[in-house]
Amino acid sequence: MTTTYELMKPQISSVDVPEDLALTWENINLYAINVKNSLFKKKIVTRTKLLRKVSGIAKAGKLCAIMGPSGSGKTTLLTAIGQRNSGDIRREILLNGRPVTKDMMMKMSCFVPQKDLAIKSLTVMEHLRFMANLKMDQRTSQNTKKETIEMLLEEFNLSYCRWSRLSELSGGEMKRVSLAVPMLSDPPLLLCDEPTTGLDSFSAAQIVDLLRVFTAKGKLVIASVHQPASGIFEMFDTVCLLAPGGSQVFFGNVDEAKLHFSKLGFVLPPAYNTAEYLLSKLSTESQSLSRKFTDSESHKALLNDIEEISENSVHDDKMNKVFLKAYDFKTVSACTQLRFLAWRSALDLYRNLYMVFVQVALYACTAFLISVPVAHTDLDQLGIQNIQGRNFSVVVETGFAQSYSVLNTFPAEIPVVLREINNGLYKPLPYYIAKLFMLVVRTTLEALMFTAIIYLVSGASDDISFFVFALPVLLCAITSSAFGCCISAIFEDISVAMQLMNPMDFVSYITAGLFYQLNAAPVLSSLKYISRFYYGYEAMTILQWNGVNSIACSENKDLPCINTGQGVITEYGYHPNNLLLDVVGLLVMFLILNAIGFVFLLKRTRKEPSY
Repeated sequence: MTTTYELMKPQISSVDVPEDLALTWENINLYAINVKNSLFKKKIVTRTKLLRKVSGIAKAGKLCAIMGPSGSGKTTLLTAIGQRNSGDIRREILLNGRPVTKDMMMKMSCFVPQKDLAIKSLTVMEHLRFMANLKMDQRTSQNTKKETIEMLLEEFNLSYCRWSRLSELSGGEMKRVSLAVPMLSDPPLLLCDEPTTGLDSFSAAQIVDLLRVFTAKGKLVIASVHQPASGIFEMFDTVCLLAPGGSQVFFGNVDEAKLHFSKLGFVLPPAYNTAEYLLSKLSTESQSLSRKFTDSESHKALLNDIEEISENSVHDDKMNKVFLKAYDFKTVSACTQLRFLAWRSALDLYRNLYMVFVQVALYACTAFLISVPVAHTDLDQLGIQNIQGRNFSVVVETGFAQSYSVLNTFPAEIPVVLREINNGLYKPLPYYIAKLFMLVVRTTLEALMFTAIIYLVSGASDDISFFVFALPVLLCAITSSAFGCCISAIFEDISVAMQLMNPMDFVSYITAGLFYQLNAAPVLSSLKYISRFYYGYEAMTILQWNGVNSIACSENKDLPCINTGQGVITEYGYHPNNLLLDVVGLLVMFLILNAIGFVFLLKRTRKEPSY
């Protein structure tokens, strides 16, 4: 049977992966820089040392484990090796004795985090298809992508659950999916952060078996492990032991580890888990163990091996260049990213239609409550107020509903998006445009449904066409959706976002023109230009009353009478010629709000993702 590697190799290069591939790291020191933001500059407050002179070697065909108790820096070391963390880091990471840049490391390696983040409404097949179309070489044919996915489903024992949603998978199944994703691009280097954590012993053994299969194919695999079950510790070829505080206490194979600690007087009790015993000693005697390892023959042998690999790689320059070039494949275009991001968003929306149905049902009830009391209002002095009240309710209710319904758009997805963008899966702009497109489509359909109910039930069809009636409502709805997206992108905490939105919406509400005569209130009049409700309500008033030449007066001759549509427009402080200004104003607000939202989303995506 053709393996995944054999299937992918022609698409990447005709160059074989070197069998003697070796990744070395020597004397890694990493400091966390804690900064305090001030008004004008950033001030460094503290420097915390996370890793202390950690060295090691990972070779192709050998499964390397990074082990240690909580707080020892396992994940920190793994991300440092993969060049995926920030901070003040001093390191020398070499591939076959040659320095590896961050850009090349990102292309050559895949990082599998401990926490499995994904859009859980997708099925296993859909998730792999999405990843394949964004991770694999742009020149790879769709048939090859499909064959690769089928091969991975079989190799990872996922065929039986291919149409199961990710939210329905067990921990072991989800971890196998997470391991299958990086194999789509067939990287030579795989970094796994605690792949067995949270799994039962059987599932954990299955995962380690998969990692051993990768190494058997010549891949270089490094995994951090917190507390392996009995028997799993012996499945690793080499181990790097870290103590709390980030100091190294051993590096070598499993048998050498047992021998090293036995020489120090730590004899494994009978029928005792080797890993648990060693980790217990690391937690209590970390400083002395670190010093003893530094002075040991094992440490000297490790440094000699690293030096020997560097010296022997002089004649491998050609091989290294060819190897690195082989994995410098062509990434997919922005249009492809946009297409599949929109596809994923559409699937996610489809899988959550029940939430949309609930919202639409509430929306419809609100539409009936607005329209029934003013159904078929007469065109007289009392009818003016009823019609204006109806139109105001349509504009404002649509605006409120759309802005608050999208408030959770980015906070719900930002952990997934942050990780995918930092892994180079796609760019922030295609993601934002894809989300914006889906939101505009959804907003348009909901706003048209809401407007149609009011238009038919209230009798607005007697006075105005549906397109004219719906245009300002639709523009106000998509602008309100942009406002919600903007706030959603700025704030991580939804409760904080809502507290800010309330006063901002109140300003838009009172400056719309129904409650106050704006011409007589200079302060409110200046604020109306930042009110989406003002633009929408004025446009609706102009479209409603422009062309109305006769309005019946009251039988009481002492009451004032507005007998034309122009009079109604003027009475509410609007100008008949402002329709174009209102439409342009809403469109400009839509663009500005989305631009602000994208800038803040871009700022958030530049933060280091949580591993």
